Amino acid sequence: MAHFVLEYRYADMDARAQARPAHLAYMNRLHAEGKVVLAGPIGDGSGAMVIFRAADEAEVQGLVAADPYTVQGVSADATIRPWKVVIPDHG
Repeated sequence: MAHFVLEYRYADMDARAQARPAHLAYMNRLHAEGKVVLAGPIGDGSGAMVIFRAADEAEVQGLVAADPYTVQGVSADATIRPWKVVIPDHG
């Protein structure tokens, strides 16, 4: 398994408020499955970051595509980057 960082900005704050319960339920389910490590808004609250644990970037893209924030047009400018974790060292 590899780690990936997703960063995006909120495109529509009204849509965010409406989609937030479904988004949180989705993220919590992915966390319970071990696919989401950490997630939450960043900085001034204009966007968010998610750390995924997944087999590859294609899996992350699928998870992001199914997120209610993506489906309902809340997020924009999403960037997925591979992340090499060195601390703690997992060998």
